[in-house]
Amino acid sequence: MADIIDNEELDKDTVDSEALKQLFSQNYNLLTETTVSAKKSYVNKLHGTKSLKLAVGVSNNNGIEVYELNKSTLKLSCKLSGHQKSLTDVVFSPREDHLLYSSGLDGLVKLWDLRASGSCVQEYKDDEEQVTRPYECMDVSCNGRVMCAGSQLVEDDAYLVFWDSRMPKPLGGYWNSHTDDITQVKFHKEKTEILATGSIDGLLNIFNVMEQTEDDALTYSLNVENSVEKISWLDDKKVACTTQSNDLQLWDTETGDLVKSYSRDKIARSIKRSKDDDCYLVDIYKSIDDTPVLLAGSNAGNGDVLRSVAITEKKLQPCTNFTQNKQIVRCCWYEKDRDILVTTGEAGVISAWSRAAAADRDPHKLSGSLNKLHVNRFKPY
Repeated sequence: MADIIDNEELDKDTVDSEALKQLFSQNYNLLTETTVSAKKSYVNKLHGTKSLKLAVGVSNNNGIEVYELNKSTLKLSCKLSGHQKSLTDVVFSPREDHLLYSSGLDGLVKLWDLRASGSCVQEYKDDEEQVTRPYECMDVSCNGRVMCAGSQLVEDDAYLVFWDSRMPKPLGGYWNSHTDDITQVKFHKEKTEILATGSIDGLLNIFNVMEQTEDDALTYSLNVENSVEKISWLDDKKVACTTQSNDLQLWDTETGDLVKSYSRDKIARSIKRSKDDDCYLVDIYKSIDDTPVLLAGSNAGNGDVLRSVAITEKKLQPCTNFTQNKQIVRCCWYEKDRDILVTTGEAGVISAWSRAAAADRDPHKLSGSLNKLHVNRFKPY
């Protein structure tokens, strides 16, 4: 019998190294990096503050590690533990950077006060419910007053549960709008009443939570036709959605229209890789010049390929080749005022990047202030 020859193509660059430098001309330097203290830990949750506090979810002990980025060092400030099952999200309060929220598959949302040695100061749960709701995701409204967590499917219902951040008992919830695990909940960055949610059921839902009933609150149910992985608000009305098959969609939440759609193979071509099956998407953020930027990489080899492309009117424009990356990246966080990008992923390495062209600026200068937004009472039942 003739030998079987594996002719499967290996993922590789489609242009030479010199062309890569010319195409990906927006250089970011590696400011500093560190590895989480728990050995062999996978990190897939990351959030930060304007004061450059960073919280990461650690896979092997369901814990949280909080770091402070100071000049060119990442210093571990505290470790938090308390979830009995997998940690699923970490979110800082948008108004008080010493307050950190977390959610888990144990059906709990927790509030941590980093001033009090990182102690848990509040647990949010519904003692009247007989069945645990494993929470897959959570978010906090832009004024820090309302929280929402999305659950896995529980007895044929997937729940969106709301709390006033000052009260442990829920305000109420929605359970008719999604038919499978809820993977993302994202409040609007400026409007306290607008919420976007995504699910494995392929729906991207837009709610106005000020309405009295779930039916009235559901403004749009947008059919992504794929399981939703991540959601990002790009501006006042546009939402970006990445799918679990690594496609990218941009939606207008005021009209319900699909604005742009980029398939995995097109994104692979834009980062100059030959095999789209190895291409993965990390997330989208707004750069310092307000351009939406997609961070993507390749699973091939040792997973060090990480690149970004700008989402322009006509095409995906190459931006940065992160040549010093050492891992498959699973999440990122961007601090726009300082032009600092933080990445972390499967090797448990936390990396902080800064644009080389901005090296003469003070990267820690604060600019702008948080918007003063009013809060309204609502019934999310």
